[in-house]
Amino acid sequence: MAIRCPSCGKFLSSKDKVCSNCGTPIGVAPAKVEVKEKPAEKVEVTKEVSYEIEDGVISDAPAVIRPDAGPIIVTKYRNVYVEKEPTFTEKSYFDGKFHQFLGWFLLGLLVTILTAGILFPLMYGWLVKWEAKHTVINGYREVFDGKAGSLIGWWILWMLLTIITLTIFGWWTPIRLRRWKVQRIKLVKDPKAK
Repeated sequence: MAIRCPSCGKFLSSKDKVCSNCGTPIGVAPAKVEVKEKPAEKVEVTKEVSYEIEDGVISDAPAVIRPDAGPIIVTKYRNVYVEKEPTFTEKSYFDGKFHQFLGWFLLGLLVTILTAGILFPLMYGWLVKWEAKHTVINGYREVFDGKAGSLIGWWILWMLLTIITLTIFGWWTPIRLRRWKVQRIKLVKDPKAK
C-alpha cells in the first residue's frame, strides 16, 4: 500500500519511515509555513508542470501563469500561452446581387462553350473577381489581382494531363484552382465598414 508524504506529497511505500525526497518523518505532521501573499496584478505566479506524452514525460518545465492569460496549449516541445482570444468587432457581409452574378456567369459560359473549355479560366477569373469585389470580412474588403491569362497555360496543361491519365489528374484540378485564387486575394480596409 502506498502512502503520501505529508510535506511534499511524494508517494512512498508503507515500509518507509522517512521521506526520501524531503526527509520528513512519516507520521509526523509537517511544520506550518507562513506565506505572505502579494497582489495578483504585480506578481507572476510560477509553478512546475509536467506533461506526459506517448513516449514518456516531456520534462518538469516552469510554466508562468499570467493573470490575463487565456487557455494554455501544450505541444510536445513547449507550452504556448494564448494571451488574448481574437475578437471580431467589424461585420462580415456579401453585397453582390443575383443579376450581376447571372450576367458574369452567362457571359463566361458562352465563352467557355465557344472555345471548347479552353478559355474556362477567363470565366473563372471573372467570377472570382466579382465575388471578391463584393465580399467584406471583419471590415476588410477582398481585392482580387489575378489575371486569367496567367491561368490559361496551366489550365491547358491540366486538361492534357487529365486526358492522358484517364481523368485521374482531374481530381487535383479544383485544388489547384483554389490555390491559384487564394494566392491572388488581398484584404484591404473597407471605407464603408462601420
